[in-house]
Parts: sequence; C-alpha cells; structure tokens
Amino acid sequence: MDLPERYVRLCLRVEPHIEGFVDAYVGPPEWREAVPGEAPADPARLREEAAALLDALDGAGLEQDRARWLRGQLEALECATARLSGVELGWADEVERSFGVRPRRTETRVFVEAHRRLDAVLPGPGSVRERYLAWEERNAVPRDALVPALERLKDALGPRAHALASMPAEESVAYELVSAVPWIAYNWYQGAYRSRVEVNADTPISIVLLVALAAHEAYPGHHTERVAKEASLTRGKARVETSVTIISAPEALVSEGIATNALEQALGADPYSAVAEVLGDLVAFDPAEALEIAEAEAALEDVGTNAAFMLHEDGAATDEVKAYMRDWALSSDEKADRAIAFFEDPASRIYVSTYTDGRRLCEAYAARAPGNFTRLLTEQLTVADLLDPA
Repeated sequence: MDLPERYVRLCLRVEPHIEGFVDAYVGPPEWREAVPGEAPADPARLREEAAALLDALDGAGLEQDRARWLRGQLEALECATARLSGVELGWADEVERSFGVRPRRTETRVFVEAHRRLDAVLPGPGSVRERYLAWEERNAVPRDALVPALERLKDALGPRAHALASMPAEESVAYELVSAVPWIAYNWYQGAYRSRVEVNADTPISIVLLVALAAHEAYPGHHTERVAKEASLTRGKARVETSVTIISAPEALVSEGIATNALEQALGADPYSAVAEVLGDLVAFDPAEALEIAEAEAALEDVGTNAAFMLHEDGAATDEVKAYMRDWALSSDEKADRAIAFFEDPASRIYVSTYTDGRRLCEAYAARAPGNFTRLLTEQLTVADLLDPA
C-alpha cells in the first residue's frame, strides 16, 4: 500500500472519532465501507500512523507539490490524533499545527472604521447595531424566493466559474432549503461533479448574504474547487490523496480562502451592480448600498477570530464573548449564540480562522500573479505555498 493510499485510509479511520472530520469522499467506496466494520482505532495508534507517514514522506518518491501538500495534511492529522490521545493544546497552537499559519488578532480600529461606514449608509434612527439589524430584516430575501434567486445567480456566476477553471460540462449544483441546522449554508459535495447546497430557511438571509453565499458555496467557490480538483487531480492525475477532504487541515483554509474571495473574482469589485438586473423582479435592492454593507461586513468577519481568542486564550466568560460579538460584529443574540456554540464545539473550535486567514492569504496569493486564482481552484496548493513569496 503506497503512502497516499495510507493517508486516505488514515483519514477515514479518524472520522469515527471526530464528527464531520471527513467533509467529502470520492475515493473507492470499499475503503470507506470497511471502516464501520472495524473496531474504532486507538487514537494513540492513529497518531503513530500519522507520525510514521510523515517520517516516510521524503522517501516516498512523490512529486514536490504532492509531498508538500501531504506534509501539511499529515501534520494536521498528527495534531488531531494527539488531541484525541489526550494531549492538551492551546487554541492558537492547535490552529497553527492544523492549518499551517498562526492566527492573529485584529485591532479594534478596523471594526471602528467598519462601523463608521455602516453609520454613513444605514438609514433611520438608533445605534449602528439597531439600524444594521433592521436593515438585515428589511432586506431579507423571502423564503419562497431563495431558491429561485440562487438559480438565477447560478446562471450568472456559472459561466464566470467555467472561465476561471476547467470543469466537465455535466457538473451541477442543486439547492435545498433545510431547517434546524447550525449553518447558514453548506455545500455537500456528492462526487461525480455534483453538489447539494443546503440553505438554512430558519435564518433571515439578506440580499448581501445571498449573493455572497451563491459564490461561496458554488460558483466559483466550493463546488467549483471540488469539481475542478476531482477532474484534474483525483481522476486526471490519479492523485488518490485528493479523494478525501478533511476539515482540520491546510486544505480547509485554502478552500475557505477561495470561497471568501469567490464573488469578487467572478464579478469584480462591484458584484451587486452586476447581479441587480438578474434579480430585479425577485428581489429589489440598492446595489451601491449593498456594496458598502458587504465591504463593512467583510471587515467585521475578523471579530469572530478575536472572540475565539477571548474564549480559548484569554479565559473570557461566555457572556463577555457574547457581548463582544454584539458590540463589534453587531450580531443578534441568536447569531452570537450560534457563533459561540461553533467556537466551543471540539470538532469546529479552530475552524473560524480558516475564514479570516484563508481570505487574507488567498487574496494576497491571487493578487501576486495573473492566473493565480485559477491555480488555487485547480492545483494541489497548500498553505505553505501561499506563505512562500517565490
């Protein structure tokens, strides 16, 4: 059994210990089907296997990009299995060992400037938070318009995604409204170039959020990346290690970085003007106002990482963290509670940094040279590549 296959099988054996650890799998069905029939593997043995694969990597005879990618993934697996074995890790240390970059706090002045921008654009009386929450409520897309609007955005964004990354003509995305889930939207990649995107119908979704998640989850975000890499890497180059996608590893940071930059890469600096006509009879909105709010919201995304620092590194009480989310992210009580539950869940507590660091690193990488966003979508790049100026 070669090293890439051993890596895939190790990921599948870790999955029973961490809910949601494997985000997608398009490899041989029998490999995954064999795991439920086995007794759960001892975490210490899983850690030993990750360490052994790391030791064997230099002598495995793999291409440089494969070896570099696998090193980052295996270091993350060693970290995950160390925690399963009872090793205590600080939050920032775990983030760095899992994703390959140390998280950092954002200065309050960034949020002050975002609030200033919102103060200037949001109508009505009251605090910035009150007016922002009122704006979200007024601009929430009606439930029965969500899927039709997403289908229209698919028609607008799909050709842009195909121009950025080669994808088979048979690729497809299906949207489904769901309830009682912790996320706003989630891409479940099915393999064979198909995705099912679930959208939380219980949560008000503003026009700004709807347009962003259409790009984030589908074109040219998660779906585009999954399809392009299944076609070019998993099938085209027979790189079996890319047949499994795990959440607590550098590939997750790259994936979220792609998705958080997807809308601008597809439609440029003013995407809301580009889609206003497409959505006009379904959802009326002011594109200039939407752009101002979207740019301020992007800056406020970093509040989440600061809040995770408070919770895990500073020992702040939950009520203090919730107040911080209300004050700076302008979150509703429900949204703040959902974020804190995400930060506290052992399976997802480090994931928030994939959005902030992923956005920053992938934006910088894409700006470094023409065609780099396409490389992110199609090549076996890892966080070490994003950090390497060469």
